[in-house]
Amino acid sequence: MGSIAKKDLIIYIHGWNSSGNARKAVLLKEELANNSQFEVDSITLKSHPREAIKQLTEVIESEKESRKVHLIGSSLGGYYAVYLAESLNLKAAMINPAVWAYKIFENDRGENLNPNTSEKYIIDQEWVDSLEEIFVENPDTKRYLVLLQTADETLDYRYAEKYFSGAKTIIDQGGSHSFENLESKIPEMLTHFR
Repeated sequence: MGSIAKKDLIIYIHGWNSSGNARKAVLLKEELANNSQFEVDSITLKSHPREAIKQLTEVIESEKESRKVHLIGSSLGGYYAVYLAESLNLKAAMINPAVWAYKIFENDRGENLNPNTSEKYIIDQEWVDSLEEIFVENPDTKRYLVLLQTADETLDYRYAEKYFSGAKTIIDQGGSHSFENLESKIPEMLTHFR
């Protein structure tokens, strides 16, 4: 008797000071709730990059034993997704991703609070170094679908456009860092993952 094939798993990787219940995670879960081929999951990551990568690696390696895994990374989650896609041979969709993340936290050093989890943590040189350790110099552009909006008020979209040069990239005029009208991009993401 044949077994029922498991759905592919899409892991949504949230951004800095966010959570597994972020707006985009909830939207993707709701939009794909009745999809026959894909399901979405998202976990709340630890604030330290090394711990977040360890969490994600454990989930991915466990899930890869029984089904295909794909990544959707937003902002800092996009930065994590590049490292994971390259090291674990996955496809990923990027939503307004951070690309040189270890360079952007200079003004955030010291004690921080994730307002979504109430976790307090310190950004120090070791925290920043842990981001630099996972930087991927030359990503394999075939792995990525890159979704950018020009009015992103947090990250300049042109950095991601340059970094992912050669990848399939969709640039919307306007928008915001939180990525407006994300649901309209779901078909492209699913096509990329097939």
